[in-house]
Amino acid sequence: MKKLICLLAALCMLLSLAACGKQAEPEVPEVKDWSREGLFLDENENMLTVTRMDDADEPGWYVGVMLGEDLTEDSWGGMLPQDGNSLRGTLPSSGFGEDLNVTVSEEGEDGLVLEVEGGETYHFKIYDTPAASIAVTLNTEGWGYLTYVEGEHMPDVDTEFGSTSAYLGLTGAETYTFLAWPETGNVFVKWMKNGEDFTDEPQFTALMDEDAEYVAVFEEDPGWQNPVMNFIGEYQCGRAHALIECVGYEDASIVIEWGGSASETARWDIYGTLDPETLTIAYEGCAKSIIVYDEDGEEVSREQEYEDGTGTIIFHDDGTFTWHDDRSEYGEDMLFEWVFPEFTYVHDPRENPEAMKDILEDPDAVYGFSPDPESTRLGVYAQYDWSDPELVAQAQEERRAYHESLDSMTEILFDMREEGASIEEMARAVSEERNRLRLAAYADDPEGLAKLKQSNLDTYGHEEGPTPDELFEKYGSWTTVLQKAFSTNMGMDACCGLYDEYYMLYVELGYVE
Repeated sequence: MKKLICLLAALCMLLSLAACGKQAEPEVPEVKDWSREGLFLDENENMLTVTRMDDADEPGWYVGVMLGEDLTEDSWGGMLPQDGNSLRGTLPSSGFGEDLNVTVSEEGEDGLVLEVEGGETYHFKIYDTPAASIAVTLNTEGWGYLTYVEGEHMPDVDTEFGSTSAYLGLTGAETYTFLAWPETGNVFVKWMKNGEDFTDEPQFTALMDEDAEYVAVFEEDPGWQNPVMNFIGEYQCGRAHALIECVGYEDASIVIEWGGSASETARWDIYGTLDPETLTIAYEGCAKSIIVYDEDGEEVSREQEYEDGTGTIIFHDDGTFTWHDDRSEYGEDMLFEWVFPEFTYVHDPRENPEAMKDILEDPDAVYGFSPDPESTRLGVYAQYDWSDPELVAQAQEERRAYHESLDSMTEILFDMREEGASIEEMARAVSEERNRLRLAAYADDPEGLAKLKQSNLDTYGHEEGPTPDELFEKYGSWTTVLQKAFSTNMGMDACCGLYDEYYMLYVELGYVE
């Protein structure tokens, strides 16, 4: 009865409106330009982004939605056209989920509401990304890496994927701990802040309360030697030949060739890092190729069999190494022996009488020369076996360290030469630097330093060492004063394989033209 009364009342109203001669027109809502964009979050940290895209082909609004924690499966995104005061349409899934039919409308002063057809309704508020009030940038100079962590504990070190730069945008003062570490063959030097020295400790903790740029500075380690250096050279095992070379600071390149016939050779290209403790290179990614030659020995084809070979190379103290390749029937613990290479200097020591007066040609020696047993200066070293590669490598290392201890003198010599200084001027400067280096060498030995100063005092009347004028009076020549300051023995350099390396120094000192 109640429904009937309501129905009759509605009918009467319609009849009365019709009797008036015209009907009231419904109000049409005003359509406004869409203006809300940016990042929006709801109470469950679901995300909604709205971005204006002015692409010529499809201008409009790009809407991205993330309704969950899985960045792929819980995300949707696409262009939505404006429909009245809403954005309405279909958003494709970023993963394997179903597409969503959605309506995005304004809500409140700056919020948005997202209605999913056949699903839930989400209410979002604008997320104001805080502008950084403190900007901290991190960079490296040289070969090394850096990392950081908020607070005062040690940061984690990622030795495989280290960073060389970073940026911190902070909204307020915060404490951070920074750590820098060098690549192999390099050393950490210092941290710099805003272009000035900050600390020489690789790790430091500081309050970040102002804009700043921190730079971790690294440089090459002058005393570093690739451990493969002790094993470089050519090796032989029957018809197989191997060449080992250094790559970078710690890696090795090994090329092994097996002559199957006069016209065909199997070749393995191996790269790896030497473990100094076990003297083992465990490699992967080895490439094997078959090379074919014509009658004149020219390569006519090269076909790769594989490029993912694995295996090991183990060096032994007797100058041999064992090769085991996991994929090759040839490389089953083959023993290679070091082959003594014929060595030739670019600059022949035999043309330098001053060098040859202390050494002899020796075809068995590693570098073709050995000390003369009759030499006053080098005769004591003739008792050693200069055909032994390990002994000569050690002698070379010690000899190079001696030269490097005189680096500051060498720099003075070359710089003054470029400036057009005279022999006397260079001899004076280098002699004074020589005295300084001799005293500095005893910095950690007070007793030795006292003895040296007393010896200088007894001999020259002063603790610093002989003055340039006293040396000139002794030798009668500024050229000799210059040469004596370096005390370099070119014959020993030749025995150690360093004659070419320091040849320009001999020229500057006047030993050779």
